[in-house]
Amino acid sequence: MDSVGLEERVRPLIEEILDTGPIFLVDFSVRGSRGSHAVDIFIESDHALGVNQLAELSREIGFLLDTGDIMPGPYTLNVSTPGADRPLRLPRQYRKHLGRTLRVHYRKNEDACTEICGELIVAEDSSIQIQNGKRAIEILHDDIQWAKVQLPW
Repeated sequence: MDSVGLEERVRPLIEEILDTGPIFLVDFSVRGSRGSHAVDIFIESDHALGVNQLAELSREIGFLLDTGDIMPGPYTLNVSTPGADRPLRLPRQYRKHLGRTLRVHYRKNEDACTEICGELIVAEDSSIQIQNGKRAIEILHDDIQWAKVQLPW
């Protein structure tokens, strides 16, 4: 089975475990070939997410993958948070970063893209607002190409 077919079988298991709680799926992939697949799962939470929670989720997901005979042969399972180097993907992620500095690359109009760096002051389901100096810019989530948290150092 190819990686795309495996992703279609793995996704429902992950979503079943996470369901409607404070922990949610940001991204995942299945890569490699039979006998050497790697399942990478990136999760986030509305609250602080500790190592113990990540370990528990990894055990639950691994158990379901093993007992459901989902993966053909040996595989590696990686469950982690996205980390600061990965772009924010979901509107739900932005709320956790209120008050932090973001670099946002977005469509300003149909053809042109631009970039802004500033403090995230509003994070709603449909848009965000970035304070850059004295002005605040509202950006629709649909217009965001990528956004990354800027580390203070």
